[in-house]
Parts: sequence; C-alpha cells; structure tokens
Amino acid sequence: MTDEADGPGARPSAERRAISHDGRTFSISATLEPLIPGDLLVLDAGGKDRYLGQVTELLPGTDGRAPARPGGLILGALDADDRLAPKGRRPFRSATWAPAPASVLTGVQEAAQATLPVGMLSSVGVEVVAKLRAQGFGRHTFLCGQSGSGKTYALGVVLEQLLLGTDLRMVILDPNADFARLGEPRPDAPDPAARRIAVTDIRTLSPRPNASQPLRMRFATMPRQAQAAVLRLDPLADRAEYNLFIQQMEHPGVRDIDKVVLALLAGDFDQRALGQRIQNLGLPEWQVWANELPSAAEVIADGARATVLDLSGFKDPYEPLAVTLDLVEHLWLQRETRIPTLIVIDEAHNLCPSEPRGSLQTALVERLIQIAAEGRKYGLWLLLSTQRPSKIHPQVLSQCDNLVLMRMNSPGDVAELTNVFGFAPQAMLNASKYFSQGEALLAGGFVPMPGIVRMGTRLTYEGGGDVGVPMG
Repeated sequence: MTDEADGPGARPSAERRAISHDGRTFSISATLEPLIPGDLLVLDAGGKDRYLGQVTELLPGTDGRAPARPGGLILGALDADDRLAPKGRRPFRSATWAPAPASVLTGVQEAAQATLPVGMLSSVGVEVVAKLRAQGFGRHTFLCGQSGSGKTYALGVVLEQLLLGTDLRMVILDPNADFARLGEPRPDAPDPAARRIAVTDIRTLSPRPNASQPLRMRFATMPRQAQAAVLRLDPLADRAEYNLFIQQMEHPGVRDIDKVVLALLAGDFDQRALGQRIQNLGLPEWQVWANELPSAAEVIADGARATVLDLSGFKDPYEPLAVTLDLVEHLWLQRETRIPTLIVIDEAHNLCPSEPRGSLQTALVERLIQIAAEGRKYGLWLLLSTQRPSKIHPQVLSQCDNLVLMRMNSPGDVAELTNVFGFAPQAMLNASKYFSQGEALLAGGFVPMPGIVRMGTRLTYEGGGDVGVPMG
C-alpha cells in the first residue's frame, strides 16, 4: 500500500496521525507500520510545532479488537535544524508523524553532550552510533544480565571508552581476572585509540605468584573497626578480646599482623588467647599482607589512572573481602580530596550481597551502602555488575540512577528492575527477555533517552572467559 503522505503536497494518511492531551505523552492512531518500544518519531503538529517522541508502550486498540496503538513520551521540541530546543511542549489534537532520521538521532546525542561511543542504536530503519554522556557517570550505575548475555564484554566496552574519553580515575574490583589485560590493545584495535590506551597508566594488581605487581593490603593502616572485622571480633560479643586488641594496637612497632601475633603469644593468658584466635583464623599465612611491598591503596594514591584488582587466585576466600574492605575504607577516608573516582565492582553479588554474612562482609557492605548514599558529593561513584538484581543489597541498588540491562529471562527480576528503575520504560524492560547476545537497554542520566543498543567491539583483550566443551 502506498502512503498518501509520500507524494509532494499529498494529504497525510490517517495511519500517521498522533494526538497528545498533555504535551508530554502521545498516542498514535492504529497503524500497519511496525513500531516497537524505543523507536523515535518526529511529530509535526503544524506551524513551528515539531516534537521528538519515543514509543514506550503499545496501547490496546480502541474497541478491544483493533491492533495495538503505539504510545510514548514527547522528549522535547525540535528546532528548524532538527535539534532539541528549549521550547515548551503543548498538547495537540492532531499531528503527523514520521520516523526520526539519522540526523535527529545524532543531533539529540550531540545536544546532550553524549560523546562516548559504545555501540549502535537503531530506530525505524536507521542506525547511528550510540553514545554515552561522560557526566552521567557522576551517578551510580547498575549493569545486569544473565549468564551468556555479554555482560562482562559490555562492561569492558564501557570502561575502554571512559579511559579514552575522560580523565576519570577508576578502581576495578575484578573477581575473575576478566579485566587483567585492560591496558593491552588488540591488534585490530584502531589507532589512535590503541596508542592512547597503551600509554595510559593502567595497573593490574594480582595475587598470582608470577604477577609483576602483587595485590596487597596493609593491616596497620586500616581503621580500627575494619581491623576488628578482619579478626572477626565483635565489640559487644567479644568485649574482652576486642578491648585487649585495641590496647595492643596502641603499642608502636607492633601493628602488622605477624608482629601482633608474636607480641600476644609472649604475653599473659588473655593475650595468648587473642593470639591463638588470630592464628586459628590462619591470618599469619595470608598472602595478602603487604609488608615491604606497596598496598593497593598506596598504588591508587600514587596516581594510577586505572587500577585493576585481580581478586582471583587467593587461597583463603576471606582475603578478597579483606583487601577490598581496606581499599574502600581508604577511599572513604580520603573522600575530602574529592578526586573523581569510579569504583567498578564486577560480579558485585560477591562483595555487596543482599544478605551479607560474617563480620568482614558486613563491614564491607555497610561502607558500600554509605558510599551509595553519600559518595556522590565527594566524587565517589559506583558501577555494579551482576547477573540478578535480587543478589545486590537493596540500599545500594536503589541509589543507582543509570541502568545497562542485557538479556534477562526471569519475570521476577524484570519486575524488580521495573520497581527500582522507574525511568526505564516497562515495555523496553520486558523486551530484555528477547535480547540477543550483546544487546542492551541503556537508560538513565548517562544517555539522552532510553534506547536498545547493540554493544560495540572491544579494543583490549578480555581475560577469563568460559571453558569450551571438548569435541571428539
């Protein structure tokens, strides 16, 4: 069928009519043209009143039997150059609509100062480079996707663009060594991006025996409460031992864990009991103690642009928690310096679970909750990545203002995301169950408008990776 609006001077087809009762939302008359949530449209209400609209839902037909009618939000007025203009939005009884051309999609991103390319954005037959707003990372970000959705790969794309397009300091807590090669450009990475990454101060700290930069922490410089959490001492349940520990740490020269134990074992009955507690926990055998080496907190303070903490490879499962707590505590103690810092936590359910267990994990989660609630004014921002939202502590999740959602089959998880991230259209959230690998919904302050994006190609090597099935 030929659309009457296609010819010069032709009358617009009824299928391309839209109405807005409030100047903020719109609906379209029944149309045979396939429109889906996320599509962008130009709405022409006559005269100089032109608007950019985005389809966010499919409304029921007028009589219950007619096809669903697309409806959505009016994102703003368009000027003569197809740029969003600071002009009030007014209701209209009838407007013609047409798919937004590539120039409009690009212009909207430029007007929003979105400059970090992360993939491709499609809308009604056109495709443009999808870009993020660097300033949008001045809020906490949540990246979520089930296993196999491309979540870790997508996180790498985002981190690479932050390295290239900003001076933001990054601390990456990496439980599976997926980002251990973040500073190594791939041979097929285009110049000059590859050269810029290669000369950027990106340090990877690892507990592995052959690591050039060991991942370490310093017990002596931890806050007292954090030290007690490492020793699993409760100030009330373990009153006597806790008090004895405080007194012991007041002595100069007896502050590293091995020296603490030696001093305690040479003391009276109560001191020996505390020393035995530390020995029984296996703390003197931990490989994480810095001794003469620099700690992770000291490496970051030394000015590294990005520091990857490879948390894999420790023998004791409490060591990754301890070194993370030490680092987060130091960042919080130095918050008055207001150095903009992005704290990236991959597989965040390991470090910020919804139900923390034990004194060490509880102390870490409590500090992350405080950073989520108060860190933004000090330039401390979180980027959390995990498979399911229910695994993350709700007081941290609720503070996130940016969302990257990849394939998510669980209706319960989608429902939770709907409740937490009200700025993401529900129909677009629901579409996540049909995403292919590498597709993502981006919504929040780091994008001009919500959109479904096909993530771009990595510039650096991805560590880790799944083990393939051997073939006969």
